[in-house]
Amino acid sequence: MKKIVVLFCACLTLAGCTTAPKVDIQAEKNAIQSMEDQWFVAFKTSDVEKIMSFYASDAIIMDPNNPIIIGLEGIRNNANSMFTDTTLLLNTYSGTVNVIEVSTSGDFAYARGQQQITVKTKEGLVKDEGKWVDVLKKIDGQWKIIVTIGNSDLPIAGQ
Repeated sequence: MKKIVVLFCACLTLAGCTTAPKVDIQAEKNAIQSMEDQWFVAFKTSDVEKIMSFYASDAIIMDPNNPIIIGLEGIRNNANSMFTDTTLLLNTYSGTVNVIEVSTSGDFAYARGQQQITVKTKEGLVKDEGKWVDVLKKIDGQWKIIVTIGNSDLPIAGQ
């Protein structure tokens, strides 16, 4: 009988060792919200280095009416190009996060939101409103964007 009790206790102990720690989903959502808020500020202030810190090394950006961008060099070039584009009134930029979902394992997530920016056009100033999705992965304990896609709610010019 003693052997059965000892064996039972050993099994319980080993079972406890193999259980993954519970993920605090709300804490992960808060961390992602903070990261997205920092991204909004970095975009509005043209802070390329801060923006780069949010992306994984093999991240992908899918912007409307442009080829896919893969990797940090392309993302950096894209950011620099946007920040020198005088038709974008960066100080008018605002973004909001509508949804953040985190996997139960705590290593993948997505965030979805909306954004607005004023753009100079031949016809005058236009308020461009759009939406975006970021897919995130936990890498070395930090959330990193691995895919981002966004587009405008406005029709393509001339259509």
